[in-house]
Amino acid sequence: MKQSFTIASVILGVFIVGSCQSPDSSKLTESRIVQIKAEVEQAAIEHLNAKDAATALSHYTEDAMAVSNDTLYPSFEKLSENIMAYYDILKEVNLAVWDQMYINVINTDAALVTAKFRYSFTSTSDEKTDLQGVWTALYVRSNGSWKIRVRHESVIPMNK
Repeated sequence: MKQSFTIASVILGVFIVGSCQSPDSSKLTESRIVQIKAEVEQAAIEHLNAKDAATALSHYTEDAMAVSNDTLYPSFEKLSENIMAYYDILKEVNLAVWDQMYINVINTDAALVTAKFRYSFTSTSDEKTDLQGVWTALYVRSNGSWKIRVRHESVIPMNK
């Protein structure tokens, strides 16, 4: 089951990235690529450090979809339910770090981010959870801001 979700995610990612290619993507200057990478990296940092559901959800497009481990969130509505449920039990974020991040600029309005992360939080029941994982997201420029259209993450609990 997990393997089929992973394969579906890869196929979906290739399809979406291919559809985002524009004829002018090869005309980007090196300085423009560096600028886009810095903007997208900042958006990813802000996303990882979101302190509430409204902030976290503001980082997604209205047509976003996501995969987390073996769960598919095929619509923004389903993804929102999951994110709101998480923030309902969140008491405190103890650690939120991107360990490695690679950004591939597709064109002026799309970039693919692949990263490793560590994350630790305390729930409202005072249970501490330490996680690490990998994360891939297709960021698109929407109304002047970088937003996540598609996200895949694989998370491993470290203290279970």
